[in-house]
Amino acid sequence: MILHKISTSPFTHLALEHCLLRLHSSDGLLLTQDAVYGLRHQSLYSKLSELRCVYVLKEDAHARGVAVENDKIQLVDYAEFVELSLEYEKVMSW
Repeated sequence: MILHKISTSPFTHLALEHCLLRLHSSDGLLLTQDAVYGLRHQSLYSKLSELRCVYVLKEDAHARGVAVENDKIQLVDYAEFVELSLEYEKVMSW
């Protein structure tokens, strides 16, 4: 179980797309910083909606005006991010 943490915009980097190709069903995905723009990327959004555990750092989404309108995608704050990093066996930053 790995928590994959993406921080780069999907409009300028391929980290999120590459991560989605390697994601295991027991893994989690956390979007932080400019990666929250992935929720505005139409084809990536549909892929994210199909995943079991997708998290978005609440402060980063709010700072960038990105709304989370999907029940399968969870907004988390910094304290919950820390809890997630302890819950998963590893945290991998992309």
